[in-house]
Amino acid sequence: VTATNTVAPDEGGYVTVYPCDATVPNVSNINFVTGQTVPNAVTSPLSADGELCVFVYGRADIIVDVNGVYTADAEFGAVTPNRITDTRTDGTVLGELDGTGEVYTIQVTGRGGVPATGVSAVAVNVTVTNTVAGPFDGYVTVYPCDAELPNVSTLNFTTGRIVANAAIAPLSVDGELCVHVFGKASVIVDVTGYIAG
Repeated sequence: VTATNTVAPDEGGYVTVYPCDATVPNVSNINFVTGQTVPNAVTSPLSADGELCVFVYGRADIIVDVNGVYTADAEFGAVTPNRITDTRTDGTVLGELDGTGEVYTIQVTGRGGVPATGVSAVAVNVTVTNTVAGPFDGYVTVYPCDAELPNVSTLNFTTGRIVANAAIAPLSVDGELCVHVFGKASVIVDVTGYIAG
């Protein structure tokens, strides 16, 4: 979930995501001040009709990207958080200001406590630093390498900001994740768990 074009009251704004057949809970999934673009990974139950509701305290445009669903037989395996990519180590800055930069491929299965086979998705924390955004905010998209680049963002950034966000990311059949940066950034990926399937 991403909030953009934000206008916050003095005490700050927030976004709450919840199943539509429940009352608005006293929780926040995203907090923002005026002018910020802020994403956050959200795992939420759905209403009996399969609906999700979004409440905004303040004003904001809301973007919702779906990364996956939990089925009744889905098995989550936790791992000790492990860094599987840090492009700072060799000085690599990913992306181009116009979004035409090359896609960066990460082999995930068989590393960081993730089994070599039988894994459909991973829980990751993605961080950007050394950020440079073009005329609009920059963003990072993490997706399975055997899919086309989707029109979604895993995290958003402005020049000079260090931003992190959690994501549940499906893997390619070869166990790979691809990273695309619109703008320029060093990218760090830590794995925290996996979903068997």
